[in-house]
This record gives sequence, structure tokens and C-alpha cells, in this order.
Amino acid sequence: MTAANHGRMKNVLLLLLTCFWAYTAGAQQRIDTRKMSFIPGLKPNNILYNDTLYMGSRQFMSLFYRTRDQEIIYYYRKHQSNKIAGNILGVTGTLATLVGLAIVSDNSGTGWALAGAGFASTLAGGYLLVRGQQNLQTAVILFNNKYNNATLNLGLGEKRAGLTFNF
Repeated sequence: MTAANHGRMKNVLLLLLTCFWAYTAGAQQRIDTRKMSFIPGLKPNNILYNDTLYMGSRQFMSLFYRTRDQEIIYYYRKHQSNKIAGNILGVTGTLATLVGLAIVSDNSGTGWALAGAGFASTLAGGYLLVRGQQNLQTAVILFNNKYNNATLNLGLGEKRAGLTFNF
């Protein structure tokens, strides 16, 4: 096999792997209108529930705290603490990395140590942000499992009939 054929084979293999990956990747998230749906984003996360888009911690708080379910509230609070700690670690890590790289030219180990610590802090912050989104997703799943039971009731009185739909 010549070098040109070998290069073409690598390109074809790479193209096939890319096509396979693109085929298996889910580009869209299915949104069930009967349930609460978590829509992850960089800033802010969103929850779609009953044709209303909830964005940010204040709206999430009102949505989850009205259930008075301690397990859901626990995961919401965990999401908040992970998000706050992740953002703090991410910003300080980025700053430490930049300062460390700026003083590397002094040929001291301090610059490299600061850059490495900053990079590790940035990675830890990213990890906490992902865990925070997972906790919010868990709160949404618990909410759907516990409170997404729609009922339709018919009430009859002497001269009246009533229909109630609880969701």
C-alpha cells in the first residue's frame, strides 16, 4: 500500500467515524408538554412547565418550594451550591492561570505552579457546574415522578354538575 493510499484510507475512516458519531448524536431534546422539562444551557438553565418558561434561581425556587417536598428542595439547593462554587472556582482558576502564564517568563517555578493550580481550579469549577445541572435534572425527574399525575373529576350536585382537572 502506498503512502497516498494509506492517507486516503485514513481520511475515509475518519469520515465514516464522523458520520457514525453524527448519526448517533441527538441534536434535539424531546419536550413532553405533559411534564416538566429541563433545558440545560450555559446561562441560565431553563425549565418548561405548563407552557411557562422558568429561568433563573428565583423562578426555580418558586416552582420547587411550592411542592414543600424536601427531596426536591434538597436537589435544588445542591444545584445552587454547586453552581455558585463552580462559578467561583472557574473565575479564580482562569485568573490564576493567566497570572501564572504572565510570570512564567521569569523562569521561576512559581508561574508554572500558579498556572497549573489555576487550570486545575478551572476544571474543578467546570465539574461542579456539570454536577449542578445533574442535580437540577434530578429535581425535575423527581417532580415529574411525584407530581405529574393529572386527574379529571366529575362532581354532581342536585342541580349542578362540575368538572375539575387537577394537574
